[in-house]
Amino acid sequence: MNKKYVPDKINLSAFELGKEYDVSRLNLGYDVKGLKFVLSKTMVRFICRFTFNGIKISKSLGSCLKDDIKAKVYELVPLVESFHQLIAKGVHPFAEPSGNSNKQTIAYFAKKVYLPNAKSRKKSYCNDETRLRIHVLPVLGKLRFEEISVGIVSKFLANLTSKGLSNATINRVRALLSSIFNLAIDHEIIVSNPISRIKKYREDNQKERYLNDSELKRLMKVLNHPSNFDIENLVIVAAVKFLLLTGVRKREALDLKFTDVDIETGSWLLGENKSGKARRIHLNADALSIVKMMSRQYPYVFANPQTGLPFNDIRKCFDKIMHAADIQDMRIHDLRHNFASLAVNSGESLYVVQHLLGHASPQTTQRYAHLQSDTLREASQHVADKIRQSVA
Repeated sequence: MNKKYVPDKINLSAFELGKEYDVSRLNLGYDVKGLKFVLSKTMVRFICRFTFNGIKISKSLGSCLKDDIKAKVYELVPLVESFHQLIAKGVHPFAEPSGNSNKQTIAYFAKKVYLPNAKSRKKSYCNDETRLRIHVLPVLGKLRFEEISVGIVSKFLANLTSKGLSNATINRVRALLSSIFNLAIDHEIIVSNPISRIKKYREDNQKERYLNDSELKRLMKVLNHPSNFDIENLVIVAAVKFLLLTGVRKREALDLKFTDVDIETGSWLLGENKSGKARRIHLNADALSIVKMMSRQYPYVFANPQTGLPFNDIRKCFDKIMHAADIQDMRIHDLRHNFASLAVNSGESLYVVQHLLGHASPQTTQRYAHLQSDTLREASQHVADKIRQSVA
């Protein structure tokens, strides 16, 4: 242990709370690289950071009360020096005993810790499980948390772009990784979240796609006669038609239970929407008829016949429906935009459309204001045409 001197008192007032500093700043007389500390109101948290085989790695070394900082540093310095010795020999300093070697991998933590946690508190648990299985674990699963760096995650996300994923989808994967890393911090596996240094991908949230009259006619032909187009999944066909008729979010429709709907009045009590608030939806006659015709074998209206649970992903069948109707560049969520467009162009106010869609803020509905302007302009033109004709 390389020790110079130890002062009688340590002045911690010069250090900001929550900011990381090198232990050498404490002037305790220890010349050891990589040992860091972070102050909170009453505690001091310690971290070590190194570069191993060109990869930045880190490890949490526990915490202590501010009054015990000298003793804790005295305890940690030999440990950090032993890490340096392992690195010099080409050995990973945080290698665990062989029996526990998998416990620090992304895959182990995601499956054993994160997913059980998410299942108990997130409605989108199935989406997390799917993104992990398809996108994250095949690439990052075998890596230890200590091997994860900002560069590795940035490259991983960039590769998703090359695979054709949209920026919105990549941002969902990014958010998932951020949640996993934050939970790992809570478990004192790592001390910082690499995602915090990676910017979100820019999303074109204002992209709007509406069906023209011809497309709507072709789509209804496919939805009303799916067997003529070799479309066999009639449950998803019904779900797509329901989305078209109601403008609700995909997840809201797929999670719909028969007990949520009053069949007599068509009133659907949606327990919790995207905004975290309950709302009541008044189903029109056509949408209600779809609910009535669905099998009651399972609690969910649009249940997957193989599991009895809601479908996790309906895109494959949806794309087949769009292809059969010769409709290009249409997303499932665009059915919601289309519903809003038809409502506005039918003369409904933005206030009514806001409540039809369940928008918490009227600003969200403002994206359809130009449609209302077009409708009003067209109505005004009709009046002008009549006046002109009367003069003639």
